[in-house]
Amino acid sequence: FCVGAKPKKKYNNLVKFIINHNKKLKNYITDLQEKKMVVSAFQTRNVPHLGHEEIIKQLLKKSNHVIVNPVIGPKKIGDINYNFLKKIYNFLINKKYKNKVSYFPVIANMFYAGPREAMHHAIIRQNLGFDIFCIGRDHAGADFVYDPNLSIKAALKYGKNFRINVMATNGAYYCNYCKEIVIKGWCRKKIFCNLQNISGTDFRKKISKKKFFKFADGDIQTYIHKFRKNIFV
Repeated sequence: FCVGAKPKKKYNNLVKFIINHNKKLKNYITDLQEKKMVVSAFQTRNVPHLGHEEIIKQLLKKSNHVIVNPVIGPKKIGDINYNFLKKIYNFLINKKYKNKVSYFPVIANMFYAGPREAMHHAIIRQNLGFDIFCIGRDHAGADFVYDPNLSIKAALKYGKNFRINVMATNGAYYCNYCKEIVIKGWCRKKIFCNLQNISGTDFRKKISKKKFFKFADGDIQTYIHKFRKNIFV
């Protein structure tokens, strides 16, 4: 947010590391696009459950490659440590997606500023060169400060102003009628659907107690339960 500011000398190496990392990400996206691939970004700060997998599935319908692209920087209490996030997503990628999905974060601060930050995230991904960016329900929200639907409304209102294609989703749920994970509003049997929320909070509680959550991949949970340290900040 500062123009022409100079960091203190003791931070020079850190600043160079961040700049170089984000340049590598930008080059990685360019390399994929030079292979005639449409590249999408999936922002996340949570352990993946079946709802996240459904969003990745939908992104793969619109693109050739999905980069799991979390913003990593200072975290609020309760978020997952990004070192564990990397391990868990790489485990998921190797199991289910192979070369269709990769993990490459962008180093920036999270502000938990709801809809405004959702737009900020879209601009970051636009400047990195992504073709598609997904904005979800309660995107970058914190502790119910923002209405969970405001980010979706902002994406629909301002998305056309971006050069990047913004895909807005109302979140993934379990449909008790269809017996599968669906994106809210995208279900095949809209009239009859009975949607059940997939609670990330409940999932975190299960992880902390080393218990299994029914809406997440069993192998991933077995892998997580083997960690000796607490994976949350």
